[in-house]
Amino acid sequence: MGGSGVPGEQRPLWVCPKCGARLVSRNLWHSCGEHTLEALFAGADPGALDLAREYVALLESLGDVQVLPQKTRLVCVARVRFAGLTPRRHGFHASFALHRRLDSPRVVRIVDYGPAWQVHTVRVDERSDLDDELRGWLQESHDTVGLQRGGAPGPTRRHTAP
Repeated sequence: MGGSGVPGEQRPLWVCPKCGARLVSRNLWHSCGEHTLEALFAGADPGALDLAREYVALLESLGDVQVLPQKTRLVCVARVRFAGLTPRRHGFHASFALHRRLDSPRVVRIVDYGPAWQVHTVRVDERSDLDDELRGWLQESHDTVGLQRGGAPGPTRRHTAP
C-alpha cells in the first residue's frame, strides 16, 4: 500500500521550491543547485558532451522523468533516482538500478544494495554504445526501480539509487 491509504496508490511527490527536484518525501536530502551538463563535461574531450546529450534524450524518452545535472554527476528521477551518468574524459559511465543482476560483458561494475536491487555501470565512449540493449536496461530500470514497482523493497527499507 502506498502512502495515500489506497492499495496500489502512491503518495504524491514533493517538489523542492528552490530547485524543482521531485522527491518522494518533504525535505529529503538532495543536491540543490543549478548545474549544467556543459559544466559537467567542461574537461572532457570534444564529442563527449554531444554523446551525453544523446544519453539525456534517451533517458527522457523512457517516460515522465526529471534529468538533474549535479556538480559531479547527472541523475535521472521518475519517482526515485534510477539512472545517471558520471563524466569521463572520453565519454561517461552510465549507471542504472535493476532488481536483478545482469550478466553482460558490457557491465564494468555492479554494486549490490541489499538483496532487492543492484546498480550496474556500463561505459559509453561512442554513439554505438547507446544501443537498443542499453535502452532496454534503462527502460526496465525506469519501470521497476524508478517508478517503485515490480519487486521493489517494502516501505520499511531505505535505499538510494544512482
